[in-house]
Amino acid sequence: MTVMQHSELYGRAEIEPKGPLIAGTMHTLRITFTVGRYGIDDKGSILIAWKYVCDDEHPQFSDPEGSGYTTAYTTGEAKLKLSFGALSFYRPWFKALRVDVYDGSLKEGDKIIVTLGDRSRGGPGLRIQTFQESERIFKVLADPFGTRRYVEVESPKVTIIGGPADELQVVAPSIVTPREPFAVTVRALDSWGNPSPSYRGEITFTQTEQFDSLPSSYVFKSSDRGVKRFEGISLKESGLYRLEVVDSSGLKAVSNPILCRSGEVGWKVYWGDLHGQTHGKARDVLADTVGTGTPREYFEFARDVAAIDFCSWQGNDFQVSKELWEDVCAETKRFNQPGRFVTFLGYEWSGLTPNGGDHNILYLEDDQPIYRSSHYLVKDKSDIDTDRCPISELWKTFKGRKDVMAIPHVGGRYGNLDYFDPEFISLIEIHSFHGTFEWFAREALERGLKVGFVAFSDDHTCRPGLAYPPCRPNKVKGGLTAVYADELTRRSIWEALKSRRCYGTTGARILLHVDVNGHMMGEEFSTEEYPKIKVEVHGTNLINRVQVYRGTKPVYTYPPFRPKESGFRVVQILWSGARSKGRSKRTVWNGMLSLDKGKIIRYETLGFRKRVDLIEEYSNQILKWYSSTVGNYKGLVLWLDAPDDAEITFKSQPKTFKFKLKNLREKPIVVDAGGVDQKIEVCEVSPEDWRMDISFEYVDEEVEVGVNPYWVRVQQVDCEMAWSSPVYVHYKTV
Repeated sequence: MTVMQHSELYGRAEIEPKGPLIAGTMHTLRITFTVGRYGIDDKGSILIAWKYVCDDEHPQFSDPEGSGYTTAYTTGEAKLKLSFGALSFYRPWFKALRVDVYDGSLKEGDKIIVTLGDRSRGGPGLRIQTFQESERIFKVLADPFGTRRYVEVESPKVTIIGGPADELQVVAPSIVTPREPFAVTVRALDSWGNPSPSYRGEITFTQTEQFDSLPSSYVFKSSDRGVKRFEGISLKESGLYRLEVVDSSGLKAVSNPILCRSGEVGWKVYWGDLHGQTHGKARDVLADTVGTGTPREYFEFARDVAAIDFCSWQGNDFQVSKELWEDVCAETKRFNQPGRFVTFLGYEWSGLTPNGGDHNILYLEDDQPIYRSSHYLVKDKSDIDTDRCPISELWKTFKGRKDVMAIPHVGGRYGNLDYFDPEFISLIEIHSFHGTFEWFAREALERGLKVGFVAFSDDHTCRPGLAYPPCRPNKVKGGLTAVYADELTRRSIWEALKSRRCYGTTGARILLHVDVNGHMMGEEFSTEEYPKIKVEVHGTNLINRVQVYRGTKPVYTYPPFRPKESGFRVVQILWSGARSKGRSKRTVWNGMLSLDKGKIIRYETLGFRKRVDLIEEYSNQILKWYSSTVGNYKGLVLWLDAPDDAEITFKSQPKTFKFKLKNLREKPIVVDAGGVDQKIEVCEVSPEDWRMDISFEYVDEEVEVGVNPYWVRVQQVDCEMAWSSPVYVHYKTV
């Protein structure tokens, strides 16, 4: 029986207004459920379910003047009771509003009217989700008989679009040659990271003397929907450039660094996101994968809005139906356009961690089979014999194939490195919207595994390559991976990934080059000479520090530690880490600091997110904050007028400690706070040393005999980060 047929027997639902609604704004939504032929008995109920990824404000029923206030009434002879559970239904519809019928029953044609964000008693409405969606579904189900067995009826949908422009962004290629045509994308984003379809600003390009075929100005049109790609642009001479844009309202943006090199250029840098998922095919196959949008919308966003160069779809395998997989195969093939946008067919093998844990599976070629970890949420079990679990069974199936790649990562589950197979695994994911996972990289190196580091989004909001976090404190911005390849084709990108000639970032297009004794990141070589590590970084903001690691040990930091001898003290305090490796990763750092002598002249926050993190100044000696991390960094920079014997007390939920300013003249302070990489780092800094462009060399004279992985970690003042893949140096004595 279809959902449409269910509606005749069980009921149907409608919603007002249908939209378009602006993401992240306050609204009143009225869902009217008309009872079907069966009626609803005393103790029967209906559910209105939200997807896991949806970050609507939760309904509440006790404060009529508060946001999210929700009410319900019926035209029939019964009473209603409302309740809401964040984990009350099945995946991916984890959140559900339940309307119970009691003290009576309802007959066919009676109505239940639910008002989300009821404003009738002074409330402001309910904040809807912060990300765009062409078909936002309110899944409605009915249990007329009070059995707790729910049947889906035809569900209402609304359209969510981006709001007014809050910022401009400019995206350009990272490496070009003089007179080589390239494209620049300018996008206007709302305060939640969605493209702004209403943007009509006039933008002006500044400092364009070295750019050919770049218009001096452009007025955005309705057809642009907040994003404009300018093609045929070139640079006249070699050098390092950043393209600046300003609009008529005063919004400004600076592009990622553009390195123009003449002569034999060799590899170029291409940017991609190989980890994200959607819903099923709109209106046709509504496979309940955990994401939103369709595969077609997913690839369109990656190419046209995120302006990345390569991409892959990665739905959880135990929810991927045959029909959805056929659609993914078709759309992956359809969007692959060498030289413009490269797609890779793939899926997420999502077995439980004891059986292997999460791995992204990538194919080099089109029209490949899916070998699931299970059919747990796939209704059609006719091909269950193709399941492969544990993941070692998948390795057996792929044995000898050179056109398959697997990337373990940390999501809800984490990849189990006990199942590591170098035939298929050359990379691990170090960052996604779930958080930052340096512990995962460290565990791989401690085991002696030879892997490169990548970062992706694991996006569920149909925004691959530009995945802003939903309005929840346990998520961060999605990452990107840069590869050094000779051309934008599947085989060239594939070869770069397999060779570990790549690096990951937290989403910023930081340009990073690392070599050791002339060998590129990802390479492995033997030498009897001391390793000389050359590092070149061009940031998207001021660079706080760059660290060179040998294995899991930092061996050099740039700029070198240089405390001030006089004048104001500038102290940086960073907190980072996660509570656990599992699903409940979030560490709450709510706390305060106090200075016992002198005063705090000013302060700046590092990495704080709007609407999630907050800092308050109680006096010129006391600061209080609300903050959390999931492996990533956040913190403060303090400008102090205080004597050497002044003491700072740092109090937070994970750790409380004290230190005197004079202690910082000797070396930075690092305090272990338990958990997974939970720590507080305190040091004196010299902001005048912060630069957007850094290059240096370091010779490691303490190298140990054997294999030494050298890699580089970049941290900007905005807490954006980058991690190079290691160079594996087999050091031998003479």
